[in-house]
Parts: sequence; structure tokens; C-alpha cells
Amino acid sequence: MTVAATILLLLSLLLVYSLLGSHAQTPENISLGSGLTTTTDSTWLSPSGDFAFGFYPLDSGLFLLGIWFNKIPEETLVWSANRDNPAPEGSTINLTASGYLLLTYPNGSLDHIYEDAAASSASMLDNGNFVLWSSVSRVLWQSFEHPTDTLLPGQTIPAGDTRLFSNTNGTVDYSKGNFQLEVQSVDGNMGLFAFRFSDSGYWWSNTTQQTNVSLVFNETTASMYMTNLTSIIFRMTRDVPTPVNIYYHRATIEDTGNFQQYVYNKVNGTGWRSIWRAIEEPCTVNGICGVYGYCTSPRNQNATCSCLPGYSLIDPNIPSKGCRPDVPVEQCANTPSETEYRVEVIDDADIKNDIFAELTRLYGYDLDGCIKAVQDDCYCVAATYTTDNVCRKKRIPFMNARKSIPSTTGIKAIIKVPVKIEDPIKGTNNSRPQVVVLVCLSVVSFLALLFATIIIYQNLVVPRFGLSKLAPSTQSADINLRTFTYQELHKATDGFRNRLGRGASGSVYSGTLRFEDKEMEIAVKKLERVIEQGDREFLAEVRAIGQTHHRNLVRLLGFCNEQSHRLLVYELMKNGPLSSFLFSKGEKPCWDHRAEIVLAIARGLLYLHEECETRIIHCDIKPQNVLLDQHYNAKIADFGLAKLLRKDQTRTSTNARGTMGYMAPEWLKCAPVTAKVDVHSFGVMLLEIICCRRHIELDRIEEETEDDDLILTDWVLNCLRLGKLEVVVKHDPEVLGDFKRFERMAMVGLWCVNPDPILRPTMKRVIQMLEGTIEAGVPPLVTAQSL
Repeated sequence: MTVAATILLLLSLLLVYSLLGSHAQTPENISLGSGLTTTTDSTWLSPSGDFAFGFYPLDSGLFLLGIWFNKIPEETLVWSANRDNPAPEGSTINLTASGYLLLTYPNGSLDHIYEDAAASSASMLDNGNFVLWSSVSRVLWQSFEHPTDTLLPGQTIPAGDTRLFSNTNGTVDYSKGNFQLEVQSVDGNMGLFAFRFSDSGYWWSNTTQQTNVSLVFNETTASMYMTNLTSIIFRMTRDVPTPVNIYYHRATIEDTGNFQQYVYNKVNGTGWRSIWRAIEEPCTVNGICGVYGYCTSPRNQNATCSCLPGYSLIDPNIPSKGCRPDVPVEQCANTPSETEYRVEVIDDADIKNDIFAELTRLYGYDLDGCIKAVQDDCYCVAATYTTDNVCRKKRIPFMNARKSIPSTTGIKAIIKVPVKIEDPIKGTNNSRPQVVVLVCLSVVSFLALLFATIIIYQNLVVPRFGLSKLAPSTQSADINLRTFTYQELHKATDGFRNRLGRGASGSVYSGTLRFEDKEMEIAVKKLERVIEQGDREFLAEVRAIGQTHHRNLVRLLGFCNEQSHRLLVYELMKNGPLSSFLFSKGEKPCWDHRAEIVLAIARGLLYLHEECETRIIHCDIKPQNVLLDQHYNAKIADFGLAKLLRKDQTRTSTNARGTMGYMAPEWLKCAPVTAKVDVHSFGVMLLEIICCRRHIELDRIEEETEDDDLILTDWVLNCLRLGKLEVVVKHDPEVLGDFKRFERMAMVGLWCVNPDPILRPTMKRVIQMLEGTIEAGVPPLVTAQSL
């Protein structure tokens, strides 16, 4: 290079440096009492103006309290304090006179960004770090220690609790998404995970058997690497464009699950350019297209999500949310199926295997043999067939279906597609069967009309003209229950003086009466909402329960239906509700007994759902509705007001009922529900029983707890995902001594609370998993928010 050229280059660099400012500038202090609001465009800037701290507007009209690159048109967000709870217009952020950083919403509620030792000032630094300072210039809090999805030069990720989480949907939804970057404290290995699906990882640094490991984004060289404090053990970026200071730099875990480092030329930049990425083949990201999704990526550029045959997108606007079956079916049900299947084979398609993905691996099979193996297995809806004659049957629900990458070309995906059996009237040209069917329908219609006329006469005409209702003996003849008079029950309960409890439908009283030639202690449930709908529910309850007999159901002895009095007479359960047994202060119930109680409840629910004459959905499964007899045997109670199902019914719409915390998400969406609402409630209660604590413990808000365990299901889910499930029962040595059984039961509970009812198991399968006759496997762990 000539002397003139060298001088010209130095002058150019000096000009750029003077235009962009120096990173060595003294930060401008933000004094106590300062604040910002969403209603103005004011921000707290770094000395050079490269970064801004303030309210970042979203297309929804809400705001994130965040930090962004301020001098580029994209204004790329690198950090936010409230990504899962955007602030409405009129919100403010204040560095209070007391030295705390508070986000205040228009309704007066507060989000405490920082409230530990009082700060003396704050600064927005030129490296993108927002810092709170003590009176002696010590860092009290900094945004670099609380990253969201992005790292900046000068930032590190130590092994342990600091993680990066992707956004949900690019620049549309900045809330916490499906993917996570973590440096594991166990062995120093860094990985990428689809954490919402309890993923075992889809990319690793392979820095195992290391201690004191950190991911470093070097502020001087803008290169990323991993170090064990003494040396670099894994290098990511090697070719960083120079001079480093004429570029902006960031590294982001994206909503597609990839982790990439980007640069942006400060002078003539036309956008962010990737200089390193962890994933070269987008479809190898686990869970990228959700449950039952199908990923394709032409030329390995961008992943495109669609659905396999027989499935449709949960949200057409966000294909990555996954798919659901077009025809929901109960797998391996005892009742006659209304569903048949066709099998489709997709060439060059794979469903990635991991430890929990395979149901069975069959060797020496040809394609036809693999197809038949799928057809013959009611628990299997998919398989892959490889060129080396291996048939791998997949568990349900399955994930990671994708167009084969070049290294796996030749794999075939076999999909069992459910289709409804065609209506015989529409599906045949044979006129004779049509005539037979039409005649049968006519007879059934006539009988239904006759039955309806009788019912209308009894319920409308008879009361209108002052005629008495059917005699008690006639009412109870078809339900095999004893009919009591109100006077009998009034005397038996000593005038309804000893109330055992009160529920949504009425109060329960204890008493004694002579029944089947012996004195018997009873519980009388007195329904108090005597309205038209309540009366119908009461009569339906009596007819249904009169035909139910199971050791894990509270026995109904009789009833009273006299004028306005509606009462049910049950056997007395002397040891009261399960909630008192589990959650009372003092010594916990023994582990073996708790495990037995879980199985007893499951067997009772299986009977209600599939085995009794009239299928019953309980709709309010919770510890208060499970009672213990004198031997502490668990029995399900209060299923009298449940929605009833005929043998050929699978879905029903009804008003939402149940108890918050136990209610399935479909109740709250006013969607058609199935017996899976009970499965969801059972899953919540199962976790309560094995952990011996309530699902939600609001008093923990006021406590200093070492674990994020306010909501039990979220806590168990997170501990399982991190491989630290033993933390849940670390104070219960009896359970730790039988940890394998606890782990299996916990996974069953998480299967049951899946927000998608299709992915929840039936109670029959729940019992099989609890007993260990089939493997539970790790649940997909799809959250309500992702639906």
C-alpha cells in the first residue's frame, strides 16, 4: 500500500470515528426522580445515541419497555423488561426518589423492574447495557444480566440460570417463544432446546466435562466463543468483518430456533447480515412446526410449515403452532369405532427419532410389512421406513416430521389418516338399504315423538291442572334407589343441624337412619338452587347414578323429590375430603398411600367415562370432590350434576362449570368438550397428590421462595425440562427413595394437563401409564398460549 493510500485510509477511519462517537465516553447519569411515558417520544440515550432506553411501540398499540438500536431504520429491539406483558398507552417508567425502577400502568398496578438496594443513578451505556449505580459507582443492576433473546458485545452467559429465549413470532410478537439457549451447569455443554416440548436438544457445542464455562461475546473483537476461564474451548465466529467498530453487532436466538450472529454496517448498511449460525438445515430444529406439523426447507433457506395428510393447522396465520387431526378419535376405545383409516406413504420424508419418539423398532420388514404393522396397532398413527428395511413406529403425538434432508433421502413416512365412516344413506346407490334405513328412522322418530308427548304431559300439563306427580315408588322403579320423604330426612339429620360442608349446588349434612335392616350413617346433600334447570339436572342425576356401581364412587342410597325439596342420600365418608387429608398442617400422608389414591381416582373416572351404562363427564374433579371412607379409600363424589353422554356420543356443549385452576382450557373458550375435561382436572389433582401441595398457593407471593413454584404445573414442567425434577420433592425423603415412580406419575400428570384435548390420554391409557404396563414417555408440553 502506498503512503498516500495509507493516509487516506487513516483519515477515513478518523472521520467515521468522529461521526459515530467513542465508546470510551463518560456515561450520562439519569438522576433519581426521572421518568418516561408512552405518550411522548422521549428516551434515555447512550452517549453516542447508538442505543435508546424507553417505550418501544408495537403494532398492537401497546409498548415494551426496552432497549433498541437507535440510529438504524429498523430500530432493532435487543432487550425488554415486559416481553410477556406489554404496557398500554399511558404507562410510565420511573427511577424513583427512593432509587427503585418501577413500571406503572394506567390502572395503578406496578411492575418492579428493580427494588433491591436503593440506586443513586442510572446510565444507558454505549454498549447497549442499562445500568443502575450505587452511591460509590458500584453496579447494582444491569440489563446485561437479564437478557431476553439477544446478546451484545461485552455480554456473557454463564453456566446456570441465565438463558436466552426466542420471541414467539419475529417482530410481531415479542413474548417468550418456543426456543431456548442454555449453558448447562452440569457439564458445561451449551445447547439449543425446544423447551416447551420438553426437548432433549437439537444443537450442542459439545463442550462436555468442563467447569466454570461461559459463553462470551467479546467486546473488542466482536467474536463469540466459550471459555472455561483459562482457555477458549469452543469458537463460534471466526470471520468478523473489520474494522469492528464500524459495525453494529448482535447475536439472537430467533423464533425459528436458530442462533445467529449478525452485523450491520454503520455507514452504508442496508440491513443485518448473518456471519455465523448454529443451524444450517432449518428443519432440523425440533418442534419448529409444532405437534403433527410438517417442515420443508427448499435449499435450506427458510423453514415452511404445513400439515401431514389428515391434519389441519391450529392457526393458519401462524403455521408454526402445529396441526390437529381433522377427525379426533379415541385411540383403542372399547366402544365401536366411528372412524376408519387410510394409509398414505410420503417419499423422502422423515419423522426425527429421539429417545421418546419410537414406539417400536422392527427389523427386516419390507414397506408393505411396515404399513401393516401400523394398521394393526391402534396406538400407532405413523412410522418411518428406511432403505435398510427398518420400520420405526412412532408414538403419538409425534413431532419433527420433515422433508428429508440430503443425508437421509430415501426414508418414507407412513401416516395413518383417520376418516369418518360414510353415512349409509349418502354413501350407496343401492335403493333397498336406503328404504330399510328410512323405515327404521321413521319408527324411531315416531317413538321419540310419543316419548316426548308423555314427558310434556307429565311436566307441563299435570302441574298446570294441580294433579300430583308420579308416586315415589313409580319414580324410583327404573333406577333401583330408595325414595325418602322430606320428613324422614329431616328427622335423620336432626333438623339438618350438622352441616359437613357447602358446595356450589348445595349443603351436605350428616345423619343416621335405618337402611336395609341396619342403622347406617348417611350424608344428605340438600340442593338449594331449585329452579327449572336445577330440577332437570337433579332428575337426570338420579337416573344415571342409580345405574352406577364402583368401589371408587361414593354410593348413592336414595333421594327425595318432594314438592320443592331435592335431596340426595349418600353413604357417609367418615374421613372427609381428600383436600383436608393432603393439605392440612402436620405430617404428610405416606407416599405409597398417595400413589394408591391416584390410581383409585383414575379407576373411578375410567368407569364413569367408559364402563357405566350411561357415560358421565364429572366436570368438577378436584380434591374437595374426592372423599375418604373409614379405611381411607378414595371415592369420587358429586358427579350427580355432571353432563351425561349416551354410548354413541363423544362431544357435548354445555355451560362452563367446575373450579378455576382445575378447569380445562376448552371450558373457558366455550368450545365443545369431551371427557378430556376430566382428564385435565385429574392431571392437576394428580400433581397435587404426589407433591402434597395445592396447585396454586397465593401466599407464596408474599414469601421469599428459592423456586419459581407459585403454580404447581408450571413448576413441575420446568423442573422436568431442566432435568431437575427431584427439586420438587427434595424435602420428601420417602418419595426420593422411590423417585422413578414419582417421575413416571409426574409425566402422566403433565400429559393430562396438555392444553390441547386431543393430546391428552384417555383414562384407560392413564391407568396403563401409572401402572407401568406402557411407558409414559415425555409429554409434548404444548402451552395454552401456543394454541
